[in-house]
Amino acid sequence: GIFPPIPTPFVDGEVADHKLAANIEKWSQTGLKGLVVMGSNGEYVYLSAQEKRKLVEKTVELTPDPMLVIAGTGCESTKETIELTRDCADRGVQAALVVTPHYYAGKMNDAAMLAYFTAVADQSPIPILLYNVPKFTHVNLTYRLVSQLSNHPNIVGIKDSTGNVI
Repeated sequence: GIFPPIPTPFVDGEVADHKLAANIEKWSQTGLKGLVVMGSNGEYVYLSAQEKRKLVEKTVELTPDPMLVIAGTGCESTKETIELTRDCADRGVQAALVVTPHYYAGKMNDAAMLAYFTAVADQSPIPILLYNVPKFTHVNLTYRLVSQLSNHPNIVGIKDSTGNVI
């Protein structure tokens, strides 16, 4: 099914729950399989930790069954990513979309990415989707690494935003 990355609506710099509700109401009538909250389109980098959790909670609350909710939970720190992933799972999210850490892009080689994603997947109560978006992160997951990570039982897919279909 299709899981669009949803925008986070703001009014005067605050997350606008009423606009989120109106959007989810419209999307729920389209045949979508589910929604992705806090992806790049959701401006997650501009949300505080508290706002992220509240947004996820509200999205899950407003999303009707049988639609699913995937939440972007990737952070720069492994510990913070695991914590946010667990918190989102506790709020009813069915899977986590985990972007590559990228602040120290020059150090984010295959070994570092393998350690990061393995630790997150090992400690996550919900399935993990890798998120490869080098346009924003300047870190690209190699096909060798993706192949290796695909063997992890809790890594179930990838959102690859490279545009490279080869």
